[in-house]
Amino acid sequence: MTSLKERTDEWLRDAHASEAQAATMLRGTAGRNEDYPDFSRKLREQAELCDSHARAIDRCLSSRGASTSLIKDATGQITALGQSLSGTVLGDEVVKAALATSTFARMQTSSARILVAAAEEEGDTATAQACAQMANASERFAVDLDDMLPSLTVEYLSRETNGEAIDPAAPRRDAGLDRDAAPASQTGRPGTPVG
Repeated sequence: MTSLKERTDEWLRDAHASEAQAATMLRGTAGRNEDYPDFSRKLREQAELCDSHARAIDRCLSSRGASTSLIKDATGQITALGQSLSGTVLGDEVVKAALATSTFARMQTSSARILVAAAEEEGDTATAQACAQMANASERFAVDLDDMLPSLTVEYLSRETNGEAIDPAAPRRDAGLDRDAAPASQTGRPGTPVG
């Protein structure tokens, strides 16, 4: 039988991996959507907050005599990379990314509230308080994204109907490629400047 402490520790490990995953996913999505500066900025801000949440969870686990899970953290990072890359083939990525990110933020909110209840049941007020702060921050982020959806959608549609929508196959600023560099097939070395 699993004890209350063991279950709460397990959920904290899950939350740690989820926050790290969210930070990676948010940064990748922000980088691909720099042409929507308010959206991109909001994602980068939330990524920093997710990093802070992961550190707070790490402290909670340490104070409880437990630690994070390397396997869960690594799996979360791989999943985040896949999620981040999946948007590169969508012409309407900004709209779908906003929808998916808002949904993910609501899941993070609910997960943190579950942790609050578990920590309170166990009598761990410090963990309960830390998780309540995370729940509130995730909820604010979800509400901010929801508020952004109408204007983001209209901006995307305006760009699309005017032929200004972003081509997902075109090289992007965040792809780590030097636009003045010749392809590897011309020089034998990736990223070698032309000229």
